[in-house]
Amino acid sequence: MDGDGEFERAEAPADVTVELERYARLASEQADAIAHYKKMYDRASTLARIGVWECDLATERLTWTDGVYDLFELPRGLRIDRADIVAMYEEDSRREMERLRAKAVHDGTSFALDVRVRTVRGNMRWLRLTADVEQDAAGRPVRIFGTKQDITREKAAQERLQSLRAELIHLSRRSAMGAMATTLAHELNQPLTAISNYVAGMRRAIADPDLPRAQLERSLGAIEKCALGAGEIIRSLRQMTSENPSERRLVDPNALIHEAASLAMVGADGQVKLRYDLADGLSVCVDPIQIQQVLINLIRNALEAVRDAAAPDILIATARAGGNVEFRVDDNGHGIAPDAAATLFQPFVSSKPGGMGIGLSVSRTIVEAHGGRLSGRNRPEGGAAFRITLPLADESCGNP
Repeated sequence: MDGDGEFERAEAPADVTVELERYARLASEQADAIAHYKKMYDRASTLARIGVWECDLATERLTWTDGVYDLFELPRGLRIDRADIVAMYEEDSRREMERLRAKAVHDGTSFALDVRVRTVRGNMRWLRLTADVEQDAAGRPVRIFGTKQDITREKAAQERLQSLRAELIHLSRRSAMGAMATTLAHELNQPLTAISNYVAGMRRAIADPDLPRAQLERSLGAIEKCALGAGEIIRSLRQMTSENPSERRLVDPNALIHEAASLAMVGADGQVKLRYDLADGLSVCVDPIQIQQVLINLIRNALEAVRDAAAPDILIATARAGGNVEFRVDDNGHGIAPDAAATLFQPFVSSKPGGMGIGLSVSRTIVEAHGGRLSGRNRPEGGAAFRITLPLADESCGNP
């Protein structure tokens, strides 16, 4: 205090002032960094249509970032009640979400689930929900937090793809019916013509009282066999065009090949040499009608390819390849054109005049649905080689 009774103002030491300025500068820089990172997070959340949420397990109070409010089309910052939000979930999604949530809280774990919700504006959305449970020091669950992301477009694309695939397979079956009409007519004509001939013979035999009864019985047996054969052809056709789910069972691949070849080769040029190189003791778990359709398609393609060959030759083979069965259809035809190799299995791309370009595409879809692979390449000695690999059958074949 000076002589006039007033206090003197104390001056802060210079080093303290410098230190305070430094702290102020650091605080300002940190605030700027936090604001910048928040801006980056907000932009990323908007672009990814994702938000972060948290729920206090003691009070069930929800805390959301702006992104979650936007997903449910609610005003940002609105106080929210968990029961009201859960009611916006589609019933099956709500049931599964609550089940997984209860399990995660009990076990202290995390979970992820795609759920369907109806926003406050009535829009249906698919959300990918992730959640993780936080525990206190004593191991008690205290809160659950995670993310919600809008995957509506992704789900729509998946549903469209499934629809297109189903449509493509159906179109393939209809196309196969058209392509096989002549073949089936030939195939059915054989037993029906035989039946007609046997009946005509029996009529003549009835007029001959001395004809042995055994000969009549043989003729009746032959008629019955031909009629059953025609019935089998019709049943196979109905199965191939059926909309029923495929039924897989234990099948001998060699038997599949012989049946497919007999159907594919009807009406073929008698000059075509068809050879077999089949391994014994193999089995696959497949829908035989579908795989037979694939084999018929490959064999008929091979027949087309060798049409102009000097000595048309087709080899059909099976072999064991590790844990798989390999089917081979090789021909000595014109091979795969270089400009067609890259699009060989793409739908609606065909090198045949008037072809729809769906045979190989659907064949690959069928094989891949059986856990296998279909490929094609040119052979060094000329012609094309197509390979199907399917897993060897195990004990679970045919079991649900």
